[in-house]
Amino acid sequence: MKKRSILSLWLLLSLAGPAWSEEPPELFQHSYDSEATGKLADALSAMDRIPSPQKEGYTVKLRRAWLLYRLGRNDEAVEAYTKAIAVCPKAVEPRVGILLPELALRRWTDAETHAKGVLKLDPANYLATLRMAFSLFNLHRYDESVALYARLHQLYPSDVEVLAGLGWALFKQGQAAEAQKHFREVLDIAPQNTLARDGLKASGG
Repeated sequence: MKKRSILSLWLLLSLAGPAWSEEPPELFQHSYDSEATGKLADALSAMDRIPSPQKEGYTVKLRRAWLLYRLGRNDEAVEAYTKAIAVCPKAVEPRVGILLPELALRRWTDAETHAKGVLKLDPANYLATLRMAFSLFNLHRYDESVALYARLHQLYPSDVEVLAGLGWALFKQGQAAEAQKHFREVLDIAPQNTLARDGLKASGG
């Protein structure tokens, strides 16, 4: 009877899966593993269970911000990225990261401001330049948007997102023929690209 009880307990523990330690390294790993399998709420929960003082550290705040963004909790993500910036004011990654929830919330002016902050620290930053160009486009400042997209195009000539963005900015600027050229460049290498297909149609190409 005793042997059967021990065997039953062993089976239950086996079926329950691994018991995760509540130590920070294991919680980080659990968070990464959960995110990789699409369990974003579990990934965030693992970060929330990290004890102090590690919980107040930069890396936890940064990861929480990313997971909140992925969960679509964009206001909370902006707040979390702001806290990460406060911990490491000279770090580029949280300033680049905060652009994602700001763009999702259509806070174009805030995104422009943060992108400028990144470019002061890292003048050639690709993501900050790209997201600033998109923000300026949505603020209807097409000349400035074209200038940034054109700079990126020189550096990344085959970048589909850059080419499509440049095409749209040129079209809104009134340069339909030039815009069509870039839309066709996109469609030559990415024929199902929706932005380029819609842009070519809108520009009369």
